[in-house]
Amino acid sequence: MTTSDSDALAALCQFARLASHADLVMAVEVDANGRATWAVAAPALPSSSFNLSRSGLLEHTWSGEAVDATGFRLPTAIIHALEGLPTHLLYVPASSHGAPLSGLLLLWRSAPAPAALTAQVPLLATSVARLLSARREAARGAIVRNQFLDLFESVPAGIVLIDGDGVGAAVNEHAAELLGCAAGNHRAADLAGPMRALRQRCDNHAELELAYSAQMNNDQFAAKQNWTLGERTFEVDTHPVRGNGAHGRIWLFTDVTADLLMAAELRRLASSDPLTGVPNRRHFEESSAQIIAAREANGRAVAVLMVDVDHFKKINDTYGHPVGDEVLKVVARRCRDALRERDLFARFGGEEFIALLAASTLDEIPAAAERLRSAVAAEPILVGGERIAVSVSVGGAIGEALPGGDQKLLEALISRADEALYDAKTSGRNRVRMAALQPDLIAP
Repeated sequence: MTTSDSDALAALCQFARLASHADLVMAVEVDANGRATWAVAAPALPSSSFNLSRSGLLEHTWSGEAVDATGFRLPTAIIHALEGLPTHLLYVPASSHGAPLSGLLLLWRSAPAPAALTAQVPLLATSVARLLSARREAARGAIVRNQFLDLFESVPAGIVLIDGDGVGAAVNEHAAELLGCAAGNHRAADLAGPMRALRQRCDNHAELELAYSAQMNNDQFAAKQNWTLGERTFEVDTHPVRGNGAHGRIWLFTDVTADLLMAAELRRLASSDPLTGVPNRRHFEESSAQIIAAREANGRAVAVLMVDVDHFKKINDTYGHPVGDEVLKVVARRCRDALRERDLFARFGGEEFIALLAASTLDEIPAAAERLRSAVAAEPILVGGERIAVSVSVGGAIGEALPGGDQKLLEALISRADEALYDAKTSGRNRVRMAALQPDLIAP
């Protein structure tokens, strides 16, 4: 309710009091269940709430004349406000929006004014109803505004809200921290610089500038982009308010760093062997096509190396499975360290590992296989005070991929490398065997 509406309602109450010689006049807002609050009173009183459902006021048929008050049960709050029991009273119904039983209550501690004077009071009913409705709508609007402000500041995201006219803007605390400005109301033009500076600080600022510059003259555009600021990533969602740029624009900055780290960890777990930490067989099969495709583009040979821990069952039987697990971890680490960063290395199953390598010359592959073998056998593995001599057998196969034949080549190389591994095992173990080159796997 505006100050002018409040003053107008107070003036009506004062006018009714003077016209009727009443001791107290209240503009009372009453809902359908009889719950009441007086809006204003003459003389002025602090606002209070009470219940009129059992007072008899709401059921009585009012004709515009004051009646004996003894037949009514008034709430204590009214009696205290009057500073005594009334002898007469008059209720003028003035139904307002959302409070249908509202009205004007007049009370006398002694004889009321002549009926000719009080009969004019009901003429005020329409004005009282309008002003009470305005009061109620204003109160509801204030509640909505307060709820919006609570939401605006309490959500765990930065919010920049641009007015529909493009002149004003509001910034909450989270957004103010990012933009380096004060929270609260701003001129929209004053935020353009901080927003641009924030984008420029992003690791992916070139990508962002390209995305937003394409929408520069489109006030209806909606977009979601990740803004990366060092170790933190914000998902920035911008769209027109209620789908219409004429209503304004909102920018939401949500810190998704934890979500992205969690997603990356889940992907790592899905693609990693839980014991050794190296990629698992599924990841190997999914990623091998990329290495083979790269070989096609630059003319390198590609090879598969199968690596198997020698006498692993004996290690488990002698020292126990926990020790065997530790041995596999060390073997995986030594093999991984012996390979290049770009080589794909994975646990294939049990005590068997697999590597996929690309090389400029065919001679590089046997040398890489020998590095794997010697890295494992170089020194015993220390587990729980036990020094365990461990070796591996390696079987390898080399091929040249043809366009579109990635999967066929991989299957052939794995089969050939497995045969070579069997040869290394049956030849005494702790050695490398390379499968003979096949014309159908090597380009002329």
